[in-house]
Amino acid sequence: MKKMKKRLLAFGLCLAVLFGSLTPVQVADAAAKTVKVTVRYKGKNVTLYAVQYSKSRVIPHSNKTYASVKKKWGKANKVEKYDSYNSYTWKSGKTRINFGTDKKGNRSYKEYTGGFVIDIRNKKASLCGVKVGMSKKQALQKLRKQFGKKHVTIQGNAIWVDTPPLMPMIFELKSGKVKSINWFSS
Repeated sequence: MKKMKKRLLAFGLCLAVLFGSLTPVQVADAAAKTVKVTVRYKGKNVTLYAVQYSKSRVIPHSNKTYASVKKKWGKANKVEKYDSYNSYTWKSGKTRINFGTDKKGNRSYKEYTGGFVIDIRNKKASLCGVKVGMSKKQALQKLRKQFGKKHVTIQGNAIWVDTPPLMPMIFELKSGKVKSINWFSS
């Protein structure tokens, strides 16, 4: 009788382990501590920013200067020089990308002068792998994979990506597809 109980208990334990190993594991949804923000323009990717959720800040990517971006995207369409910073703008049709640097064309973690504008309204550029015309489902998958589900929300006809302390990235939707992409800081 005791042997039978032990065998049944061992058999039940084996079944529990077997079924437990077959059950899919849910991966915890958490964004990486630092997420690189990549902009694709003229067929070339440039990582301009990094979002650090652990410190709630957005920083210029340390190795990108105006000169390094110019090598990939070509000379900026418009250059504006101010007292403490320079502003560079690339424009193609309805797409405009603008960022500021110090007077030497450098961008650093410590001293970021000038804001940035990423305004994409045609297929000439993409932000974080999302292009105008992409389906809502594809865009959500890409953004949630990069930033984590808790930082990507749907509000009305737009997908919002939380990028503290700055304004969120906004991917406007129309008829289930991405209509425009906006992200800026002043």
